[in-house]
Amino acid sequence: MSKGGIRLEEFGAAPKAPRERTVGESTLAEAQLASFDKGYREGWEDAARAHAEEQKAIGADLGRALDDMSFTYHEARRAMLGEMQALLEGILDKVLPRAVQGSLGPMILERIEAAVKARSEVSVEITVAPENMPRVEPLLQGEATIPVRLAEEPSLGPGQAVLRFASAEEIIDLDAVLAGITDVIEGFYEGQATREG
Repeated sequence: MSKGGIRLEEFGAAPKAPRERTVGESTLAEAQLASFDKGYREGWEDAARAHAEEQKAIGADLGRALDDMSFTYHEARRAMLGEMQALLEGILDKVLPRAVQGSLGPMILERIEAAVKARSEVSVEITVAPENMPRVEPLLQGEATIPVRLAEEPSLGPGQAVLRFASAEEIIDLDAVLAGITDVIEGFYEGQATREG
């Protein structure tokens, strides 16, 4: 230690000059780096391949589930439409013809009243199918407001009637209405069969 200043002891060794690598060490480091890069790249490729396969499997499962749902929906719809078709055909074959026959008399009276109000008609001739005579005749005896003559015509259907007034003729054709309803329902089911076929 000298006077006037403090001298500190040095603990560190003198810095060493950087060691130069030898050719063998350099090649080894490059090989290790290349091996690491190759392993890293292969790891990413494996992960990407596994992800793609997983997505493909999920897509296939989803596709099968949608196909099953679609099949179930179409089967249920087809069964429901088949049941409805049988019900509608029963209504068209059994219920509506009876309803048409039952409503023919009241409809004739309604038309007569409307004609009397509109044209002041004084008489009417009503022509119906022979099977409707027993249904219509009792209605006209007590309800008609003008003289009525009832006639039968074998060519008329059960839902048809012709009303002849002095100045006009009116045709009631409930059979055509019934046929129109039948055509619409049959057309609907034919369209469904075409779509599904």
